Amino acid sequence: MKKIGLLLSWCICTILYANAQDAAAGKEIFTQRCTSCHAVGKQVVGPDLMNVDQERSETWIINFVHSSQTVIKGGDTAAVRLFGEFGKTIMPDHPDLKDQDIKNIIAFIKEESARVKDMPKGNGNLPDAPPIYKVDNPNNILHKMIFLDVNGAFKPMDFHHYFFWTALAGTIILLVTALLLAVKLADIKEDKKHKSI
Repeated sequence: MKKIGLLLSWCICTILYANAQDAAAGKEIFTQRCTSCHAVGKQVVGPDLMNVDQERSETWIINFVHSSQTVIKGGDTAAVRLFGEFGKTIMPDHPDLKDQDIKNIIAFIKEESARVKDMPKGNGNLPDAPPIYKVDNPNNILHKMIFLDVNGAFKPMDFHHYFFWTALAGTIILLVTALLLAVKLADIKEDKKHKSI
């Protein structure tokens, strides 16, 4: 009888553990998919997600992440209000995420919300991390190209952000165009020199 009880307990624990929300997995997905627009404890492009698990049901969040426009077009008042508040910026759909993936993200947001809530309050904003990089001259053009000023805190650009790649591609195109223009002007000067002789 004890063996059956132990076996049954083990089975129940295994099932519960397998279905439990995994905040570490949620953090990984959140970092890859969400951080370009969302944060916990501050507003970025999209809304601050602090305590979103207390404001919306798990089902609502799952449906919104899978297809925000479907929820908005369905007339959900909270979704329509958010859509309007954030300049009708369309959140990308994530139909490839499983419900469990989104539950893991919610678990991460829940943990992160508790962590951020326990942080000491400064001037109303989240406390800045101690400076890692010494900035001798923040007005230096090279510094402006390498570092991105976010809320007055200089930090290296993250290579996974689209802004970085767009800026890099634009800079390369500009430099190549300038080089081609310089070569063309040199050719025109050379042609004028030969015609005048």
